[in-house]
Amino acid sequence: MASSRPPAGYDDPRGLPELRALVAERLARLRGVDCDPDEVRITAGTTAGLRHLLPALPPGPVAVDDPGYRAAAATVVLGGRGVVDVPAPGPPPSADVLARCAAAYLTPAHQHPFGPTMSGADRLAVLAASRSTGALLVEDDYDSEFRYDVAPVPALESLDRDRVAYLGTASKTVAPSMRLGWLVAPPALVGEVDRIRRVTHDSAAWPVQRAFLALLRDGYVDKVVRAARRVYAERAARVTAALATHGRTHGPVAGMYATVELSADATRRAQEAARRAGYDVPGLADYCRSHVRHGLVVGFGGCTDEQLDAALAALVRGLEG
Repeated sequence: MASSRPPAGYDDPRGLPELRALVAERLARLRGVDCDPDEVRITAGTTAGLRHLLPALPPGPVAVDDPGYRAAAATVVLGGRGVVDVPAPGPPPSADVLARCAAAYLTPAHQHPFGPTMSGADRLAVLAASRSTGALLVEDDYDSEFRYDVAPVPALESLDRDRVAYLGTASKTVAPSMRLGWLVAPPALVGEVDRIRRVTHDSAAWPVQRAFLALLRDGYVDKVVRAARRVYAERAARVTAALATHGRTHGPVAGMYATVELSADATRRAQEAARRAGYDVPGLADYCRSHVRHGLVVGFGGCTDEQLDAALAALVRGLEG
């Protein structure tokens, strides 16, 4: 990477050709997404990919799970569109909902933050609703590689390239600070997405692309995923065991966090105990907009085993106090 010569002008907004080729190969191998490297666009992360898609869509709001990914809802609002809240966990948005929307943002491999995987029947239903209404489905495949019970379920995008825009990220496999992701948009939208990115000079940083290219090419990312999957599976079981008797736990069968539903008072006590011990644990209410749910979203990715044990002990003290 150090010997590579940076571009003389603005970067190609589509991304480095070599990186797009490796991402396309990886998506086909791991996620069942059959795309040509020329159809892959490198972005500065998931929300950047969503931000690039929004101006290419017809007018209308975007359906987002509630509770759901806060950054996605905020990106939609900042893009000048309304958000239609879809109660979660539950079935995906129906044709009646999509008829009022330009798109729906979904996390089918691992619903955020409750964690269930979208069933085959629900996948077929939401695709049928998309075809009948014309609303685009935006699939955020943010942590699908970290599944612990069975092999990862193929991406929704693999079922219909024309109705689904696919978003991926390096945040979970390497580091959030890389700010790197990828977008595979339906063929009808690629030209407009490219035009918008050219006009705004909106591209992922060249040095970061070169670094991730090296990590993929040298097998580092696959090695990290294999090792992390074993560690996270064990941590997931520990989190569930520690909190299952105190509330309703959701998963985890995938990812790097577990969600437990509690009363508002129990949530407050647990969060206060965690803060006294030096840990900030998000509340489920933080992910809600129009619906009211209480509980904890306990992450176990960016910590040591000792830190996780200490945080869990503090949460249990608060719940038992």
